[in-house]
Amino acid sequence: MTIYRFLFETATKKWVEIIKAPSMFEAAKQAKQLASKRSKSMSTSIHFSFHHAASL
Repeated sequence: MTIYRFLFETATKKWVEIIKAPSMFEAAKQAKQLASKRSKSMSTSIHFSFHHAASL
């Protein structure tokens, strides 16, 4: 299992989310779902990008 960090950004805010996943592809899918869920609750668009990976 690997820990992936993704940088999420709105027009006014930036934050890092940590996602544990077996592959980069799975982590990206989870990040996309998280961005979609958060953008609906915040009523704004969210962009995300890969930030860092670390093995456990």
